[in-house]
Amino acid sequence: MEISEKKVKMIGENLDFKEKVAYGFGDAASNVVWASMGAFIMYYYTDIVQVNAAVIGTIFLISRVINAIVYLIVGGLVDKTKSKYGKARPWMLNLAIPFAIAIFALFAVPDFSEKARIVYIFVSYNILMTVYAFINLPYGALSTLMTQDQYQRTLLNIFRQLFAQIASLIITACTLPLVGFFGNRFGERAAWGIVYAIFGAIAGLLFFLCFLGTKERVVQTEEEKQEKVNLMDGIKSILKNKYWYFVVVLGITTNVFFQAISTVNTYYCKAVLHRSDMIGIMNSAYIIPCIASFFIMPFIVKRLGKRYTTLLGWVIILASYAILLPFTENTTMLILTSILRGIGYGCQIAVYYAMLGDTVEYGEWTSHTRFEGLTFSMQGFTGTVGAGVVTAIIGGVLSASKYNGALGFSDIQPDSAVSAIKFLFIGMPAIAGVVSLLVLGIYKLDKLYPSIIADLQSRKSNSKEA
Repeated sequence: MEISEKKVKMIGENLDFKEKVAYGFGDAASNVVWASMGAFIMYYYTDIVQVNAAVIGTIFLISRVINAIVYLIVGGLVDKTKSKYGKARPWMLNLAIPFAIAIFALFAVPDFSEKARIVYIFVSYNILMTVYAFINLPYGALSTLMTQDQYQRTLLNIFRQLFAQIASLIITACTLPLVGFFGNRFGERAAWGIVYAIFGAIAGLLFFLCFLGTKERVVQTEEEKQEKVNLMDGIKSILKNKYWYFVVVLGITTNVFFQAISTVNTYYCKAVLHRSDMIGIMNSAYIIPCIASFFIMPFIVKRLGKRYTTLLGWVIILASYAILLPFTENTTMLILTSILRGIGYGCQIAVYYAMLGDTVEYGEWTSHTRFEGLTFSMQGFTGTVGAGVVTAIIGGVLSASKYNGALGFSDIQPDSAVSAIKFLFIGMPAIAGVVSLLVLGIYKLDKLYPSIIADLQSRKSNSKEA
C-alpha cells in the first residue's frame, strides 16, 4: 500500500492547557486505585481485616484472569458506543459515582465471619476492577479521539503521567497519617473506610472534571460508521497490526522494570541492605526525578520523537545498572542510580500511551476500520496477563532461592536468596532493556505517521464529497 505524500493538516492541533489538565485528572483518579493496590491493599486485608495472605493471593490471581477478559469486552463496547458526547467520554460521566463507591467498598470490609469476609473481599475487589476497566479503558482511548496530532497526543500523555505520579505520591504519603488521625476517633478499621470514602469521592470528581474539560474531535468516515464489525473481526484486525505488537512488548518490558524498582526494591532493602528506611528513600529517589522529568519532556519529545525518547530512557536505565554493578550494597550509589532510573522511566511512560494511540491510526490505514477501544483493551489484556507472569516469575525465583519471609530486616538470608534478589533487581530489568532496544531498532511508525494521517484525511474528504 502506498502512502500519500500530501501535506498533513493535523486534527486538534492546538489543544489548550485547560483541556490537557482536564485529561490529566483522569489518570490522577485512576491512580487512587493503583497506588492503593500497590502500597496498602495487601496490608489492609492481612493485618487489619485478618485474612490469610495465601487466600488473598489466590483472590488476586483469579481476579487478574477475570479482569483480562473484561478488558476485551469493554474494548468492543467502547468501539460501538454512539452518543452526543462521543465514544469515550460517556463512560466517565456514567461511572464516576460507581467508581467512587467501589473504591470506598474495597476498604470497608465488614466485621463478619472469616468466610463472609473472604466472599466480601472477592466480590468488592472484582466489582472495583470491573468498574475500573469500564472507566479507565475509555479514558485511555480518549486521547486518540481528542487529536491525531502526534505531538499534542504526546503532551496529553505527559500530562496524564504527571498527574498519575503526583496522585501516587499523595496517596502513599497521606493514607497512613489520615488513618492514624481518624483511627484515634473512630477506631483503626473504620478509619480505613473513612479515608477511602474521601479518596473515592475525590477520584469520582476528577473523572467528572475530565469528562467536562475534554472534547472528542476525531470522527469516523461515513463508510466506517456504516460498516458493522464484530468483536472477533476487530481482534483479528488488531492482530495483523505489527506496530501494536511492538508497543505491547515495550509495555511488558516497562512493567518488568517497574516491578524491579517497586516490588523487588522492598526485598532488596530487606535481604541485601538490611534497612527498612531505604524502601521509602529509594522509592522517592526515582519518583521525584520522574515527575521532574515531565516538565522538560515536551521539549525532548519535540526534538527526538517518541521512538528516540523511549530509546533514550532505556539507555539511561541500562547505564544506571552498569554504574551500580560494582557497588550493589553501597547506599549512596543506589540512591544516585535510582535518580537516573527515575529520569529514564519518565522518558518511557511519557510517550508510551501516545505510541499505543498511534497504532490506532496505523490499523485504520491498513484495515479501513478504526478500533480505539479494542486496541487499548487488548493492550490491557496482554498487560494484565504479562504483569501476572512477571509477578509469578519473581515469586518463583524467591521461592527457589530459599528466601525466608519470616526473617526480619536484621537477619541474614541465604546467599542463594541474596544473589537471586540482586538478579531480580538488576539483571531482570537489564534483560528487559536489551529486548526494548531490539524492538525500538525496528520501530518506524514515528517516521511513517505524518503520511499515514495525510492518507486518512484524504479518505475522509473523499467520503464527504461522495
